[in-house]
Amino acid sequence: MILACALAFGCAGVPAKAAEIEVTPPENVAMNLQIPRATSSFRMTIPANQRLAASTSFPLAAGETVTIKASYYPFSASIDVGLIAPDGNFYYVTVTNGSIDKTIQVNANGNYTLQFRNKSNVDVELSGYVNY
Repeated sequence: MILACALAFGCAGVPAKAAEIEVTPPENVAMNLQIPRATSSFRMTIPANQRLAASTSFPLAAGETVTIKASYYPFSASIDVGLIAPDGNFYYVTVTNGSIDKTIQVNANGNYTLQFRNKSNVDVELSGYVNY
């Protein structure tokens, strides 16, 4: 009991101060943080020689990127994966090995729509994620 009182009252007389620390950021350091604003998953069947577009679009600013990671079957199918831009054009890359791991950078502000085009004579089963 005496020890508890000594500790309680002994610390009461010790002045406390908050330390002030000045933080100076390093000069000439470029930070490039790319944090996806949203992630969506998808699973679909794309009929032979047809295209499928997402039902909603998403806003992007010039210079932003969209990453698409997916797999599809049959692996031998050829599909185009890309974005329908605000100007209505379909900007895409062609994949032919059953795996999609592509990042597309946009050049203009506006709403973009994800689209897949099956260039094969068979239906394609596709599933994956899109980060934008």
